[in-house]
Amino acid sequence: MTVSFAALELHMQAVFIFLVDESARIGHILASQLSFARLRTSILALHKERYGENSDYLKLKDFMARAAKIEEERNNITHSFWGAGELPDTIIRLKITVHSKRGLNSDNKVYSESMLNDFAASIRQLTDEFIEFYVALLPLPKTNNP
Repeated sequence: MTVSFAALELHMQAVFIFLVDESARIGHILASQLSFARLRTSILALHKERYGENSDYLKLKDFMARAAKIEEERNNITHSFWGAGELPDTIIRLKITVHSKRGLNSDNKVYSESMLNDFAASIRQLTDEFIEFYVALLPLPKTNNP
């Protein structure tokens, strides 16, 4: 999950760098300072600025919504306590948070190995779609054919 999420973020940064339309070095400097949420927002804003709200923009909005859900689940998984489940092939995630309006809150969820594998696969699927999107954005190489 962690490796897959890092790959997703790397490819999102590649799209960001392309959309910034500066040197890769400048793009990396800017991208490295963005949280995942700000990276998503910046990609959408840059694409809208450069190309408007075309069909690619709508596809990108879908990608960003999926990425937000993935980030939320990844954060829940990463920043939780874990314990043995009631069944031999399950584990329980326990997340304790405090909110100014609701006070102390605890959330738990039972996971199986297949659920975690499916989640990691969904991250890889979005990454693959993002790579295809990025490749389609790239300008075609110029040929020197007469």
